[in-house]
Amino acid sequence: DGSRNRDAVVSEQIVYADDSRFEFIMLPRNVGKRKAQIAAISRSSGDLILNVDSDTTLASDVVSKLSQKMRDPAVGAVMGQLVASNQSDSWLTRLIDMEYWLACNEERAAQGRFGAVMCCCGPCAMYRRSAFVLLLDQYETQLYRGKPSDFGEDRHLTILMLSAGFR
Repeated sequence: DGSRNRDAVVSEQIVYADDSRFEFIMLPRNVGKRKAQIAAISRSSGDLILNVDSDTTLASDVVSKLSQKMRDPAVGAVMGQLVASNQSDSWLTRLIDMEYWLACNEERAAQGRFGAVMCCCGPCAMYRRSAFVLLLDQYETQLYRGKPSDFGEDRHLTILMLSAGFR
């Protein structure tokens, strides 16, 4: 829910209109990622929720790999491997891809050895719905300096999962 171009969403909605596996929720205005996630979760029914950024392209095996990791009911969230699709375009995109690689393969891998990854990144993360629902109030009402927070959703949700006893 960060896009200012609703026409792009409408064209995608038309493509999937006849597929009952998909439901597009068009909020009346841009209210941010957190509110969009909460609206989607309140309408969902399965126990696994895949959160994907609009500019993310998924490999064909991502859902099955993440689902496999979620078989353990103690796991509240997992994240996919991030790779910049435009890594060869410039020195900046190469640096971004390197940062993704280090974050996923070094930082998150080291945290995972202790059973506590500190942030499941938004571009590709899967959450256990039953765990997420327990945390909705805390997730929705996060404050920063006394005001509703509109950033850091991924880290906040991951920390809530860990605080609730999930891995």
